Amino acid sequence: MRARPARRRGWCTVRAPALVLSILVATHGLAGAGQTDRAGWCPCPPPSSQPSYQHEVLTLEEAARLLRIEPWELEHLALRRSMPARLVGSQWRFSRTALLAWIAGMEKHAPSAAAMPAPGSPGTPAMASPLTDETLLAVRGRGSTAAGGQTEAEEPRVAQSETSEAPAEPTDDEPEPIGEAPEERGPRVAFLRAQNVLLAPGELTLEPALFYARGDGQTLALVGAGAGLATVETDTATALLVGRYGVLKETEVFASASYIHARTSVFFGSREIASDARTEFGDVGLGLRRTVLREGPGMPDIILSVNGRLPTGESSYAIGGGIALVKSIDPVVLFANANYQHVFAREFEDLTRLEAADRVSASVGYGLALNDTLTLSTAVSGLFTGATSFDIAELRQRERYFLQFGLTSYLAKGLYIEPTVSFGLNDLGNSVAFGLSLPYTFKP
Repeated sequence: MRARPARRRGWCTVRAPALVLSILVATHGLAGAGQTDRAGWCPCPPPSSQPSYQHEVLTLEEAARLLRIEPWELEHLALRRSMPARLVGSQWRFSRTALLAWIAGMEKHAPSAAAMPAPGSPGTPAMASPLTDETLLAVRGRGSTAAGGQTEAEEPRVAQSETSEAPAEPTDDEPEPIGEAPEERGPRVAFLRAQNVLLAPGELTLEPALFYARGDGQTLALVGAGAGLATVETDTATALLVGRYGVLKETEVFASASYIHARTSVFFGSREIASDARTEFGDVGLGLRRTVLREGPGMPDIILSVNGRLPTGESSYAIGGGIALVKSIDPVVLFANANYQHVFAREFEDLTRLEAADRVSASVGYGLALNDTLTLSTAVSGLFTGATSFDIAELRQRERYFLQFGLTSYLAKGLYIEPTVSFGLNDLGNSVAFGLSLPYTFKP
């Protein structure tokens, strides 16, 4: 029989088996991802299935997801020291164990595993219940002995749990706290002390301040047998003391007193027709401020206030009220306010003491937290006064606008320093004011 010639071994007969083997290996690697074979080799490490909010140290967003609330709500609680939180630089950090203990109504963190009652002890159900997250986080490995493989110090741990129900004392190997406890509300909200309610019941803020202002204005004055437009130039140095006290939750009262040195000159053309230089105690201000609506999704804090002014010399009584809106958008705080004041204007021979009967003021601005000790604030404000007639003069309707810059800085516990500067935006002459405040908050 004629021998059949041998087949030539081509690509299919030589390389196909290797290709099939490679496909099988690759398929095994995809299908067995995260699994370990008998040799202990894992073809592909399994992706972490642990949610981010299961870590022990949480960010603001992770902690909010754990508690199922909005991040802004959580930050609001942290700023008011209503929950366990710490500042690391300018970022909030939370302990998952502390949050779970806090939401459960416990004053301290969850007890360690050594403090848990042993199975079968009084008060323990006969059937073991699943371990909680707090318990799992408290478990610490102790290693094993060479002989029996039992955990070291296992017997002492069980004995302790049978004889004591109190939580174990902290040991030296426990981790150190992370960051700083937020004992201070910070300059981010301290600069809003004149608009928002920042004091808890029983807290007191004393704020000494110094101001210097120079401004030009105009008024209609009677000169001889006629009337004309007169220019009023004023230089004023003021020492001010403001006190605020938290009387109820979200409610505070405030009072102010001042000592003023002022020089005022009235010019008709280039001729000075009146002047006055005086040093005296200023009027006393009293008021009450209350938060009527807390900040929420798409809603700001809404604060209402009423205030009055008691004259101490040749000035007039006044009464008024206002509304303020405050909204936090990390790291910025937005604010706006509007106020109305009615002055029971009295006649004075001195033109410089005359006041408009009705005035409205409004301002909008923001505060930017540069870090956890420094906040920059900017505000644009307007003052609108109505026309008022007196026997010797007539005050015209007037609109004045100002731009103010401020810097609030932390000095010590409860103590801040705040320099400010403001400029007139629409005055015919120069209008500038400088201020320096030192608010100090404490609990008597």
